[in-house]
Amino acid sequence: MKNIKKMTSSKQHQITLKKGELFLVISSITKPGAQEAMNAYFQKVFPIASKNGFKPLANLTIDKVVAGSYRPNNFFGLYKWPNQKASEAFLKELPNSELKPMRLKVWDELKQPGIIIEQETTLTFNEGKVYEITMLWDKKKIKNKKIEKHKGKILFSATVSGYEDLTSGNAPQHIAIIEWNSEAEAKKYKYHEYGSLDNEEAFYTHIQIPEK
Repeated sequence: MKNIKKMTSSKQHQITLKKGELFLVISSITKPGAQEAMNAYFQKVFPIASKNGFKPLANLTIDKVVAGSYRPNNFFGLYKWPNQKASEAFLKELPNSELKPMRLKVWDELKQPGIIIEQETTLTFNEGKVYEITMLWDKKKIKNKKIEKHKGKILFSATVSGYEDLTSGNAPQHIAIIEWNSEAEAKKYKYHEYGSLDNEEAFYTHIQIPEK
């Protein structure tokens, strides 16, 4: 019985977001042959960011673009600052006038929506599940009841507090992370009569939890 339980149990990764923290959902399009520039960027930036409380939380590998023309590669990175002031302190030490030229050597695009957490919440990611990341413009809303009807679980849903990218794009108004049991279930909702929303970017992703 112990062996059966071990085989059927899935690994989980929990993220706790406390009130006042700044939660970031970051994606990018990396330039070809930019590894050396990327290494130099992170060697410069991460020690200063970490000193100010910046913390990586998880990576969600991108499996498919579901809606919109944006084609990020690799993954969505989830990060947080302890508060808005910590982010501002980082930018005083490394202002955008210095950061952006370094970023342009590495990425064709780097999108960073940020959400100020209004109340403590814990996000539980399960290995093997599908996580749809959706960003909405023009005050469109997540269809909570219809998602739940199609067996989806809204893991996170919030108004975007701040936004930064490399191409001066318009900030999304809303971001959500939805858990589906499978891509088939996600598609059944997405391509149902409700369909994709206008002015939406949506992606199917999954989490890979490293062995401890």
